[in-house]
Amino acid sequence: MSALPSDPRDGPARPPPRPLAEVLREAGAELQGRQPPPRLLRQLRAAMAPRPWWQRVWAAGPRAPAAAFATVLVGTALLLVMRPAVNPPLVDEALQDSGFVAVAPPQHWPQSDTPAWLVSTELQRERLATLGLPFDPSRAGEAVRAELLLHPSGEVLAVRLLN
Repeated sequence: MSALPSDPRDGPARPPPRPLAEVLREAGAELQGRQPPPRLLRQLRAAMAPRPWWQRVWAAGPRAPAAAFATVLVGTALLLVMRPAVNPPLVDEALQDSGFVAVAPPQHWPQSDTPAWLVSTELQRERLATLGLPFDPSRAGEAVRAELLLHPSGEVLAVRLLN
């Protein structure tokens, strides 16, 4: 069976299909050249301009400032009432005389009879930065003798650098 010739009444011949990526590239290039109308562009820039915080609060409605003030007031009252009454251990006074520098917060220090370990070691100077201590980056590769005060869990509580 032979193919029938196309009928001129069918309309113009269809172009062959093109890859989707090519069509999208062309559409993207066309959109890159377009700009929104100037009036719309001005409105968009005005809407995107940063406003001071007080304008944003007032724009939220007449009750928003009162709600914000009430929230701050209640939050402050709760912080004052629920403040912990725990006295931190007197770590700082004991460390000042010993030459140790605390690197852990007072809450992590052992209480009363809990032991702490004293370990002599050598540290790379760059490790001082991870402990929150100052160091000279030009000497980062050198070792420094130190004593570490360790919690029984292994956490470093304080460091004393030795000569």
